[in-house]
Amino acid sequence: MTQTNLGTLLIDGLILIMLLHLSFEVYAGYYQGIAVQKVYFNFLAAWVILLLLTCLKLFLIDSNPFTERLLGVRNNLLYMLPFLYAPLFFKSEDSIANIVRLLLSLSLVLVFFSIAQFYLGFQLPKSLLVLRGEEVFSFYQTTIVRPTALLGNTIIFASFTLIIFALYLAKYYYVGRKRYLLILAVVGFSNILTLTRASITGLAIVIVVCFFLYYLKPTLLFVLRFTGLVLLMAVIVWGTIRSFEDTFFVQRLTGEEVTSQGSTAVHYQQLEESTNYFKTNYLAGAGVGSQGASGNPATKIITDGFWMQIIVENGVVLGILYILFHVAAALFALRAFFKSDSLQLRQLSMAFVAFSAYFFAASILNSGFAGRANFISYWLLFGVLLAQYIIVQKSRHALPRP
Repeated sequence: MTQTNLGTLLIDGLILIMLLHLSFEVYAGYYQGIAVQKVYFNFLAAWVILLLLTCLKLFLIDSNPFTERLLGVRNNLLYMLPFLYAPLFFKSEDSIANIVRLLLSLSLVLVFFSIAQFYLGFQLPKSLLVLRGEEVFSFYQTTIVRPTALLGNTIIFASFTLIIFALYLAKYYYVGRKRYLLILAVVGFSNILTLTRASITGLAIVIVVCFFLYYLKPTLLFVLRFTGLVLLMAVIVWGTIRSFEDTFFVQRLTGEEVTSQGSTAVHYQQLEESTNYFKTNYLAGAGVGSQGASGNPATKIITDGFWMQIIVENGVVLGILYILFHVAAALFALRAFFKSDSLQLRQLSMAFVAFSAYFFAASILNSGFAGRANFISYWLLFGVLLAQYIIVQKSRHALPRP
């Protein structure tokens, strides 16, 4: 029997309130003739089109359980609502700075809690290790407890740390306070303690992307800096593997550990099965919500790999539209980074592009992006970025005071 956590009820209630308020604002704005920024209208229109197409498919084509379909809409679309709601709520740069500061502060509490989970392990009650209905995440024939910070499974928390890492790294680049280096070390350490290969690789991705964006210039110095960073990271990885090749950590990282081998085999098997299914059902798909967190575990075709899940459940046309929507958000952030002189917008854009690069790559094999904590945080931060962009655009076009 599926158990519903109190956190799920609270989040769904908040999302419902957002939906009702957003609908009211759009309705009122239309009849009052209130103009909206073109970029906000474009993203709102694209989201509405996705919602309408998904609902048409849900009612006219899909045959999987109706509750499953509704939960699929919630997971894939309604949990995006913070990005549409944030620009209505955050109207000043100070309010945006405050919400980002609050998110980072709360996240650090989770980071320290996760470190305690790792070191105290089974000394803690199960309720402080995993959510209700979950089993403790560990490794075969070991006493290692993989931290979750009660955000879901280990890969969800590990991916969440990369969002926080990217935000602090962007702050360090543009503010330069040394305390951010200490915080980055702590967040990176908590990520490593999850012993999740994808997210540890993600640390490198985030560091490289942020470095690339910050220093990018068509000069020899940039080429030397970037090459030096890549070589330094390669030497660190090579040296760690050579020096500690018999340790559990290195065996886990290189995929030689038993659990890792089994996990990798399952990933490839499911990718093959989903590809075979897709060959004969590429238009209709398996049904909205049939493959994600809302799907029945007994009938799922693929349990990991967010991009393939989206395509398998929605079919090729709608699935690609979903993927293009995600890509459009990342490209918008990349453009904002290069086009704006706003310090806060550049920080947000750098971080968003960096953890998008990780999520897009990792989603080929895992579904950490689809975890509620990550998915909602991702779209909330995009909404904050969008709000900051709108504020900058309005100030740029504002008439000078006489």
